[in-house]
Amino acid sequence: MIEGTVEALGADGVFRGWVRDTRDPLPALVEIRLRGQVVARALAAAFRPDLLRGGHGHGHYGFLARACVALAPGMARLELFLPRHDQGIPVRVTVPVIPAPVPVAVEALLRPEPAWTVAALAASLSCLDLAGQRARMGTARFVDVSFQYVLRRWPLEEEAFVFVRAIEQGDMTPDGFLAELLGSRERADLGPGLASPWDANFPYAIPLGE
Repeated sequence: MIEGTVEALGADGVFRGWVRDTRDPLPALVEIRLRGQVVARALAAAFRPDLLRGGHGHGHYGFLARACVALAPGMARLELFLPRHDQGIPVRVTVPVIPAPVPVAVEALLRPEPAWTVAALAASLSCLDLAGQRARMGTARFVDVSFQYVLRRWPLEEEAFVFVRAIEQGDMTPDGFLAELLGSRERADLGPGLASPWDANFPYAIPLGE
C-alpha cells in the first residue's frame, strides 16, 4: 500500500512531502505527475522525525522535489507515482505564483540532512522490530551488535552473560534491552547521533513496518 502526501509547493517551486510503500522498506523514487506528465522527481529517503513518531516505518520517507515544468497557479490534482511499483495515489496541491528561477548559493545546497538521534529512536523502538531482529540473529548475536550500534564497543563477558540470560528467560524484552543501552550514561557521553538505516554501520535488517 502506498501512503504519503504533498504537504506544500512553495514559491521556490519545490514540492515538500513524503511517500512510502508499506511493503518495501527501501527508499522510493517518486514522480509527481499532472495528468500523466511528470512535473518533478525525487528520492523519498530524507529522515522525518514526525513520521517516525507517527509509526510510519523508520521515518526515512521525506522528499523535496523541484518542479521541472511551469505550473499554472491555483488548485491542481496531482499524483504521487512510484515507478518501481507502477502505482500512485492522488493528491491535491495549491500552486502559488512561482517566479522565474534565481541562482542559489552553494551554502544553501550543503545544509546537513536531519539524522536519527537517541531521543527519536528511544521514543519509537517499535520501528526496528527488535523481537524479530533477535529471532533472526539469535540472542547472543543480537546483544553483541546492539552494543556495537549503541555504545560502539563489544559487551564485556559479564555484560553479555547478564543480558543474554535476561532476554532468554523473559526477564527483559529486546525493546527494554535496547532502551537501557540508549538511556545509559555511557551512551550520553557519546553524543546524540545514531546511524540511520541507510548508514553502513546500521546492524539490523530494515523491517517493513505497518
